[in-house]
Amino acid sequence: MPSPSRTPGRRRAPGRVRRLPDGLSRRGASWALKSAAGLCVVGGAAVALTVPAELADAETEPTTALAAVDAGVAAAVADRSADAPAARSARREAAPAAVAPAGAAPVRPDALGVAGVTAVAKPKPKPTPKATEKAVGSSATGSSAPAAGSWNGATTSRCSGIGLIPNAVRLCSAVDSAIGPPTIGGRRASADEHGTGQAVDFMTSGAQGDAIAAYVQAHVSEFDVKYLIWKQRYWAPGEGWKLMEDRGSATQNHYDHVHVTVNY
Repeated sequence: MPSPSRTPGRRRAPGRVRRLPDGLSRRGASWALKSAAGLCVVGGAAVALTVPAELADAETEPTTALAAVDAGVAAAVADRSADAPAARSARREAAPAAVAPAGAAPVRPDALGVAGVTAVAKPKPKPTPKATEKAVGSSATGSSAPAAGSWNGATTSRCSGIGLIPNAVRLCSAVDSAIGPPTIGGRRASADEHGTGQAVDFMTSGAQGDAIAAYVQAHVSEFDVKYLIWKQRYWAPGEGWKLMEDRGSATQNHYDHVHVTVNY
């Protein structure tokens, strides 16, 4: 016998169908339980829910189960809200107070120096005076050289026959007239200016030699003087005195005569 025709679509499971009261389904009851558990985790408190024996069969008594869950959640939230200020105060009182580490405070440095003393700039050293060379017009003992006389331009007899060139004759005559040294040396056979007649030796020493050297220096342009040597020193116009090497004797070092050389 053929089975009766059924309308296509959703088929009903075999067995007796139980309906939840108040229009609730199994799915609605399960969602309510999960939401209650989530609220307990977020609030931070573990809520122990004691489900009465009569709630064991949620399918038969869903309304009673939901009411118990809602009451447990509300109690847990109320307990946490009431206890929160007291718990926070207790934690703050139990926490140790912050203490600054030893040595953290600034230390005042010790005062240095002596009070009332003002620093002053270091004085600049005074320049050391340069050693001035003794003028040729004075003697070794400090006495002044004799004053030189005048020359009228005439050639003296001691300067005319000793083989000198005209400039040397004029210089020799001027020194002979102004100062009058005891001996005058002129031209002689040598390879220097004495051999050419340009050099004159005034044989003297001491203050008179200083006076002759000073007189020659004062009339350089008049007699076209090239250089002079006196007391182991060399002098040329515009160069100043220069110390010469030791030649071993008073004559070689020109301590007993003044040597003067003129240009042609």
